Amino acid sequence: MTNKLSLWRRSLLIVVALIAGGCRSVMPSAPPVTFTTEEWKFGTSNGSLLTSEHYKIYTTCRSKPFVNALPTFVEQCWDAYAEMLPPQHLPMQPLETYLFQSRWEWERFTERFSPTRAETYKHIRSGGYSERGVTVSHYSMARSALSVLAHEGLHQYLDVTHGPNIPAWINEGLACYFESFDLDDHNRPTFKPENNTLRIPALRETLASGKLIPLRDILSTHAGAEIQKNIQHVSTYYAQEWAIVVYLMSDPRNNPYHQGFRAMLRDLGSDAMDHRARGHLAADIDGSMSSGEAIFRAYISDDLDRFEVAFHDFVERFLNLQS
Repeated sequence: MTNKLSLWRRSLLIVVALIAGGCRSVMPSAPPVTFTTEEWKFGTSNGSLLTSEHYKIYTTCRSKPFVNALPTFVEQCWDAYAEMLPPQHLPMQPLETYLFQSRWEWERFTERFSPTRAETYKHIRSGGYSERGVTVSHYSMARSALSVLAHEGLHQYLDVTHGPNIPAWINEGLACYFESFDLDDHNRPTFKPENNTLRIPALRETLASGKLIPLRDILSTHAGAEIQKNIQHVSTYYAQEWAIVVYLMSDPRNNPYHQGFRAMLRDLGSDAMDHRARGHLAADIDGSMSSGEAIFRAYISDDLDRFEVAFHDFVERFLNLQS
């Protein structure tokens, strides 16, 4: 059934009070997102299926105000992704997103949905995953659940609009870039990537301990390998991925790497990116270069050491401003 406008507005006012803490509206005249609601069950758990223009949200979450706010939130995420990364092709049907009330439900679903990767996914301490154009996460708190939806939604978006050949360092960095936001009175996020209160403390701790992960390692690894390591390393990995994207997006006038990064985003997942990367891979005599490093060299800088120094300087300045 289609939700009535009055009910929708009441739901939004409630959920904003719960998770937005009085954030100001930036689009007061924009109408709410239209969606339909059906009953859905997972095992013995009652749930809902909410269908909007780009998404099908399957959820066992019990808070109706929170559940009814989800379509507007994810549709605005789609708009933000598309603004930064215009789609190269569009999906034929709405994307599937699963949000479970409990971790137990999340694990049981994961065992069925991805039996070969389930044990790896269970190493995820909080959050979710994206696979085959589907996102799967579970509820912890309202704000963090939305942050996970925005993070995993970016992975999902890239998979269906740009294809699977996205270097892991940029895929994870961009996903973290969308984790932080303010919410308006209609539950639409305005993204604030520099205010990521999850990643800033981890980055500060890592810098203080002198344990930043070397750039070449960042460019060559992937999240599936990193999440099986100790919790401090995992926190460092995601914090650095986020900080690299924040740096590359910063100061377009004076940042020598900004334009190259923008060119990379335009080519993301395309044959043009693959062609440019192959040129660097062909010049790699000992065969040690990863595709992630080749793409970085092709678009950002062929001098990794110089970039790493500049990045470390940026991190120090950025953290000082956050103090």
